Amino acid sequence: MIPLLGARLTEIAGVQAGDDVLDVAAGTGNAALPAAATGAKVTAVDITVELLRAGSERARNAGLDIRWVHGDAHALPLRDSSFDRVISCVGVQFCADPPTTAAELLRVCRPGGWVALIAWTREGFIGQVLSAVAKATSVVSSIWSPLDWGSEEKVSLLMAQQVEPIAFGREHALMAAESAAGWVDYMADAYGPLVRARTALASRGEWDALRLRLIQIASAHGQGTGGKFSARAEYLTAVMRRHAQPNPRTDPKVRG
Repeated sequence: MIPLLGARLTEIAGVQAGDDVLDVAAGTGNAALPAAATGAKVTAVDITVELLRAGSERARNAGLDIRWVHGDAHALPLRDSSFDRVISCVGVQFCADPPTTAAELLRVCRPGGWVALIAWTREGFIGQVLSAVAKATSVVSSIWSPLDWGSEEKVSLLMAQQVEPIAFGREHALMAAESAAGWVDYMADAYGPLVRARTALASRGEWDALRLRLIQIASAHGQGTGGKFSARAEYLTAVMRRHAQPNPRTDPKVRG
């Protein structure tokens, strides 16, 4: 449903041949692969070994050389100021501690380098789906939500002290399926947040109620023709440049 977002992120990040690029929460490489295809030197980090293995196979089949690293976005196993471009495509959006994650993105970015992110917005189709999932699974509220990464205000709050003014944009990804119900059922088998919700709720006999609610949300966003389902899912783009001259009072803490 979302592989094209990785190519879009590579484009807006300005990735070029020879750049040192880090894809954080890379999954199977939706952004890492198109970045490597430009001739950039790409490192992909994810916390899930199975996704790294799948991404490595994808890269091998495409003839692309990517360094795959098992690691947590809250404590990246990488040196300070190592990368010209640090990117994440609806990846760090799901990290539990946004301030720590933001600090890590900036720590590994070289002064004068660029950080570029794509995240689902709260107001958009996927944002509403994720909100319904959180409500149904009784996720404990905190001061931060994954959907805060899709807010210009919240991203500015997380990043602004260490970067130049942030360039924001709002764009859309197309979600298509045979029907609204078909889209929900596919995502419940393939999309991490919905897979986890279905697994947790099915054991309590509560999945069918959430499934119905998600079909209602999908139907409300449907714009397809000829009986097919199609919906536009809004996401936020954020591109920012780390200050060329580090400020010891505001720059992320250097990891020893």
